Amino acid sequence: MLSVSETIQTEVQKACTSIALFLNLLLIYLIINKSPKELGAYKYLMIFISVLEVVYAIVDVLVCPIIHHSEFTFLLITRLESAWFGPSIQLALSGIYCGLYGSCMAMFGIHFIYRYLVIKGNKMLKTFRSWRIFLWFSIPVIYGVVWGSIAVLFCGPRGITNRLVELDILENLDLRIQDIVYIAPYLFDDDHEIYWPTVIGLLVDCMIINSSFVTVLYFGVKLFNELRVYTEKNNNLSDRNKTLQTQLYYSLVTQTLIPIILLQVPVTILFITVFFSANFGEFTSLVSMTIAVYPAIDPLPTMFIVTSYRNAIVGKN
Repeated sequence: MLSVSETIQTEVQKACTSIALFLNLLLIYLIINKSPKELGAYKYLMIFISVLEVVYAIVDVLVCPIIHHSEFTFLLITRLESAWFGPSIQLALSGIYCGLYGSCMAMFGIHFIYRYLVIKGNKMLKTFRSWRIFLWFSIPVIYGVVWGSIAVLFCGPRGITNRLVELDILENLDLRIQDIVYIAPYLFDDDHEIYWPTVIGLLVDCMIINSSFVTVLYFGVKLFNELRVYTEKNNNLSDRNKTLQTQLYYSLVTQTLIPIILLQVPVTILFITVFFSANFGEFTSLVSMTIAVYPAIDPLPTMFIVTSYRNAIVGKN
């Protein structure tokens, strides 16, 4: 029988999936039908992140993972008795679940780059207005493929991990090792030597996420500075356009803070527990809930900060 925290995890995941699907589909509708013409190609980036979050929510409910910390590592567990698919497909879905994490983080970096190019009027902006926008879309896809592949190939079930965690999950979760599929980044092999594929894989994951964070921070600061000049000194632009650009900036900042708080910080702490053999106990249960909450609340800043979307929701013309 699952503990109270694991039971709460499952219920939160199911509830957040429904909310995420409704809000993201509503936002996609608003972007397609209620966007001001000044939005330009940015609406395609906004739709893309909403589609990612819809897929994330669906995969979350299919995998319905439990994140549990043992003495040696943390595990992302899928229970086969409640799963809809066999072990191989469940492991693949778990990899996709991890990959979508990497994709979402990368996507926000591209959003900030685009907004900066708009404000600067940079010639690279034309790459978002042709088929080359798919090259930008390929970046989060590549990030996701790398993340997911590392999870499955280097952090999937191994004999030594099975032996180390089987008693723990039986005692604490009432689950048998043969009844689950898991991803667990254990850093050693059968001879107690460092298992380099896992170590290198985790370091690559850290580099990928940090590159996204640095991109967001760098272009976020530059965009803030340029936006002030753009709105104060550009007399050729309408007040409507200036207001829209400011709204999009604050919407993007708020929308980016959500995954940083709910995804990046908790997962970074989990990685620290692996490298330093720390045990944060019930904190690991909280992580799966924060991940599930992310796609359920991330659409809200855009829906209520951008005037045209807010007016459509409340019924104003």
